[in-house]
Amino acid sequence: MTDAHIAQVALCAHNAGKLRHWYRNVFEMAPGSGALVSVPPMPTRRIQGIDPNPTEMVTWLVDQQDYFQLEFFQFYRPRSNLKPTAWRPCDIGYSIIGICVADFDATMRRYAAHSDVTLPASVGQSGRRRTCVRDPEGNWIEILERDPLEDIEASTPGIVRPELGAVVRFIRVSVPDMERAQVTYVDALGLVEVADATLHSDEDEALWGLPGASTNRVLLRGSNFLVELVQYFDPQPAPRPAGYQICDQGVMNIALGFRTPEQFDAAFVRATGHGLRPNGKPVDVGIFRVMYVNDADGFSVEMLCARPSLWSLSGFSPGGAYVQNEVLIRAQPERVWQRLIDHAGLGDWTLFRGRVLRPGAPAEEGPGCVRELKALGLRITEEVVSWEEGSHYRYRLRSGAPFRWHCGDVFVTAEPGECTRVRWAIRFESWLPFTGKLTAWVLGRIFRRALVQLKQQLEAS
Repeated sequence: MTDAHIAQVALCAHNAGKLRHWYRNVFEMAPGSGALVSVPPMPTRRIQGIDPNPTEMVTWLVDQQDYFQLEFFQFYRPRSNLKPTAWRPCDIGYSIIGICVADFDATMRRYAAHSDVTLPASVGQSGRRRTCVRDPEGNWIEILERDPLEDIEASTPGIVRPELGAVVRFIRVSVPDMERAQVTYVDALGLVEVADATLHSDEDEALWGLPGASTNRVLLRGSNFLVELVQYFDPQPAPRPAGYQICDQGVMNIALGFRTPEQFDAAFVRATGHGLRPNGKPVDVGIFRVMYVNDADGFSVEMLCARPSLWSLSGFSPGGAYVQNEVLIRAQPERVWQRLIDHAGLGDWTLFRGRVLRPGAPAEEGPGCVRELKALGLRITEEVVSWEEGSHYRYRLRSGAPFRWHCGDVFVTAEPGECTRVRWAIRFESWLPFTGKLTAWVLGRIFRRALVQLKQQLEAS
């Protein structure tokens, strides 16, 4: 096991807003809070090593895991050069992003709805299906039904937002020299080799259009993430284009994330001590401490300490229209679950008086159940759309609230000591612009109070 934590995969796009919107819709990720705009005389050039001094905007998406984001850069100066038309996944650079999805079939339907290409075929048995697609700017993505970390360890680490649709789990890197790459990612950055597991076989090369390819592969892991180093012998990989900079279209780099400045400083000394070249001295702007480092083959890695108390400013927390509350209850999960699915009894512990308008099937409270909630002059109808007996249900708004879209998830998880953790997460889009953050604050207080009331009742009886 290693402490090396991958906190970002960064993409440079010609239309970052559109690309971010595509990933959000296809993979059901959530917008990271805020955005950053960098203009001279900010020290961006010293951090990223981009010439001339760049002007850029960056936004984020968060997935299911803790302290991770997909990062989307839009460069206005210098403009991002387009990826070569003949670019292949074997060509030198960060090449394929691996995303594990909660619902493979639904993800593929969303991909088809938001893409202008034919839906690709998948490989593998049910529960282990995979396919490879390209996003609107030509970046390759492997979509996986099973989390590859489950084949390495019994549990999947760091899942904090199970209501979202995906978790980013690996990056594939085409390298010109395997020994030099291992010095970078193992000796300098602290990833560890996975000796008894593989991510891909020779047959998988056909998924991204390279059937019969001859390669040498090494699988590395961080605490939450896999990095697959690949050296291609046939076909011969193309080098990066002349004049390449990391602001050019495609995958820019990955970031190692640290939670304290002391951890960052120790890792920075290790990385530079093993030959990685920083663009300058680490920069600390309060929200985060950061510096990009580079290896002998031109691979960039960001070293980042985004302070957890300020994640709402650095995009590691979900954006405004998102409410998440958890409570630990000293009661058996079965008993807690029965209270949570009693739609007609919601008024006993929430602000809302409920009744069932249409029972679901096969369970009355389950999929297809339509419930009516009344409170504060509102008459809201919601439908249960997903159901995992004893552990999770999802509902969507049908009418009666000032939202364009609304989805809620309730999770029940057994905890040690005969306790139960309840997570209630809500995502929505308001009809009125710029009201999402305020509405989320109000809803957060309402649902936090409801869960406390439920806890008190169950623990008192």
